[in-house]
Amino acid sequence: MTIHSRTLLAASLSATLAAAAILSAAPALAQAGTAAKPAAGPPAAKAEAPEAGKEIALTQGQIDGLLVAQPELAKLTGGAPDKPDPKAEAQAQGQAEAIVKRNGFASLEEFQDASDTVDAVLGGIDPETKSYVGATPLLKKQLAAVQADKAMPAQEKAETVKEIKEALAAGEPAKPSEANIALVTKNYARLSAAMGEGQDKE
Repeated sequence: MTIHSRTLLAASLSATLAAAAILSAAPALAQAGTAAKPAAGPPAAKAEAPEAGKEIALTQGQIDGLLVAQPELAKLTGGAPDKPDPKAEAQAQGQAEAIVKRNGFASLEEFQDASDTVDAVLGGIDPETKSYVGATPLLKKQLAAVQADKAMPAQEKAETVKEIKEALAAGEPAKPSEANIALVTKNYARLSAAMGEGQDKE
């Protein structure tokens, strides 16, 4: 995730929609468990550690709502980022609010709090073991894989290594609650599938 954590409520709808589709922009950290088998493409342009958001006590209903709302939100458009269209942005903002409310959230802010909380847990789950280990071990694994990747262009490798080291230097994010870890881990397969589908469309 580069987690676009509080931009959902920003004035620019392009930022709003990027934030809302949290599962399609989920953390590269959540994929770090695959680092032993680096992908052919850029492995971690999003190598930074999750930005802390407001943690809430997640419910199964909220996770179900996130999974249903995400693809609907991803379809919204608010005009080209380089040519802001206030009318289109306002319309899409209203549509986004309707989508999250239809899926059990009182507001976009509540939806984003749930998104941030899910992302914080995903950022520390090792995909190989399906258990929460924290962001730091996953970043270290990702760093080792990038450094060992002989196919990656030198400049790209240097930039990626720098980003991962900066994320490591920032320190381990606060550990989510055990209840949230348990719930997200329980739904990890569904969340990972949704995340993968979003990345395929990028």
